[in-house]
Amino acid sequence: MPIHWTEFPNRVEKFGDLFNILDTFDHDLRVNFIHSGSCDNESDESAYTVEFAGSGRFLPRSDRIPGWDQLATLTEREYGSEPTVYTLRAIRGLASEVLDTPISAVNEHSILQVVEAIDDALRPPAAADAPGDFLLAEYRWLKVTQIAKLFALHAGQVSKLCDAGTIATNGKTGYDRRVDVLSVVRRELDRINAEEG
Repeated sequence: MPIHWTEFPNRVEKFGDLFNILDTFDHDLRVNFIHSGSCDNESDESAYTVEFAGSGRFLPRSDRIPGWDQLATLTEREYGSEPTVYTLRAIRGLASEVLDTPISAVNEHSILQVVEAIDDALRPPAAADAPGDFLLAEYRWLKVTQIAKLFALHAGQVSKLCDAGTIATNGKTGYDRRVDVLSVVRRELDRINAEEG
């Protein structure tokens, strides 16, 4: 049975448990289902506390929620927000794509495993041929959507070019795919030269 925020466990490690705690807390706040006995299970050993002032806040004890600090860094960087049920839902969907596993399996991963998987997927591959060149390392490998916007193409067109081997990729598919921007520049220059010739 999914964990409820009123259980106040001493430790929260699984991503799914944290999601259910935040989800039930958010739900109970929205429907005004907080009552005098809601915090009966809370103790100094609980992994978190809550406060009800304003719109309510979940206050983690990060030493009792391994991976919380890394999760908070990820949500702040990617969503401009502290971890909420809404950012966790987005992260869970992304983790499902990155790990190529169903949501139920993501729920069984530790918080830290989920964050590390997403961080690895978001990190661009290092440019091995010029490790000292920061700009090349930063902009050599771009996402399919970035390439599409940069060269006024549709993402589907870019994917087809990747699948056909017309432009170079990192060999991965889906969200993990990165495109070598120099191979796209070469293709565009070849196209321009052909049109002018």
